[in-house]
Amino acid sequence: MKMHAAVSAVLLALLPARAAAAKVTPTQQVITMMNEMKTKGETMMDEGTKVYATYAEWADDETKRLGFEIQDGEKKIEELTAYISKAESDVEKLGREVEELNAEIDTLEGEKAKATETRKAEHEEYVKVSTDYSESVDALQRAIQVVKAQNYDRPQAEM
Repeated sequence: MKMHAAVSAVLLALLPARAAAAKVTPTQQVITMMNEMKTKGETMMDEGTKVYATYAEWADDETKRLGFEIQDGEKKIEELTAYISKAESDVEKLGREVEELNAEIDTLEGEKAKATETRKAEHEEYVKVSTDYSESVDALQRAIQVVKAQNYDRPQAEM
């Protein structure tokens, strides 16, 4: 808006000057041109100041935003570092527990193998005794049948 006013003022100043071209001296022309240059320079300086103010505000906002992001990032790094440390200690603890459980499993498997061998040996012994008892019972049953078939009195032996 200032620029339009300045240009209008310059044009208005030049109109009478052209009409009275004979009255305008070279010095007045130089002064008029310098005033125009001054007006343009001030306009450009105002625009530059506005651009710089906008840039400075943006830079300040970005600095604050990035500062907060850095703080948030540092907090996140601390949290993750703590989480990693805890996870590593948990891994060590659980690793020791796994080793203990593996040792216990090995012990129990050894005991199971011994118990299986013992049961197998006891079963073989049972089968022998059971067979012997079965044979004895069969022999007694046959003897009872023979004695029943010979159903008569016998004298008892003296001792």
